[in-house]
Amino acid sequence: MRAKIKDKIFDICVITFLMLVIVVTLYPFLHIAAVSLSSAKAVSQYKVSFYPIGINLDAYKAVLANRSIWTGYFNTILYTVVGTAINMVLTTLTAYALSKKELYGRKFFSAMFVFTMFFSGGMIPNYIIVKNLGILDSMWAVILPPALSTYNMIIMKTYFEGFSEELEDAARIDGCSPLGVLLRIILPVSTPIMLTISLYYAVFQWNSYFHPMLYLQTKNKFPLQVFLQQILISGETAFANASSSIDSSQLLVSESVKYATIIVAVLPIIMIYPFIQKYFTKGALAGSVKG
Repeated sequence: MRAKIKDKIFDICVITFLMLVIVVTLYPFLHIAAVSLSSAKAVSQYKVSFYPIGINLDAYKAVLANRSIWTGYFNTILYTVVGTAINMVLTTLTAYALSKKELYGRKFFSAMFVFTMFFSGGMIPNYIIVKNLGILDSMWAVILPPALSTYNMIIMKTYFEGFSEELEDAARIDGCSPLGVLLRIILPVSTPIMLTISLYYAVFQWNSYFHPMLYLQTKNKFPLQVFLQQILISGETAFANASSSIDSSQLLVSESVKYATIIVAVLPIIMIYPFIQKYFTKGALAGSVKG
């Protein structure tokens, strides 16, 4: 009886803690969405919390009418699609090769990859490398430096190590090359881990702003996150300079415009998650424990 009571108390504590975590996590997003949809009067009077007051879509109209937003969208989609494809090709080939025990120097190569997780050249050497490669101020400056994540590669490598060697041997006897085994045997049954790692890479590429800000100089090549960063940081100054010709209620609508820009920037990547949710947990756990 005492054990059951302790279990119930523990369950209640865990549920309460998780509910608090959910509230802390969701409230900022709900507040941003509410402000972006609220009327200028409600925003100026600081009445908006986590639900909109006086529905107003003017902020979204202003955001969507901005050509820079659409330019940033196109660039972000391009960088995300091309970058994720390159990420997955490199990660899959590397993980599959390192998962083979017969690979000569396997431990050495694995140690070298792990070494990069703890030590790196730093920002300035990376910038010099990108410049010397001649890809500065180009799409490849954004895509190639983070082309492979050691963490994601190790997850996929652990997953591949759980496959039966007899299955691969049977495929080789039937005439499959090592690449054929990967493409025809391994990948078709690796949908959960492939989609999970793809999501990791896609989210990283979509949210990336530091590398583009560092390596790109041409404004037309900026991704959406760089435009968002400029709006959030320099927006206050820009709106303050225009205050002489705008009344106070209109000036405070700038908060709605900034929050609407945030929603427009994060909504597409959030909408992808429900379609692969059933694979996400299975894929994340599959690469964490061998076998």
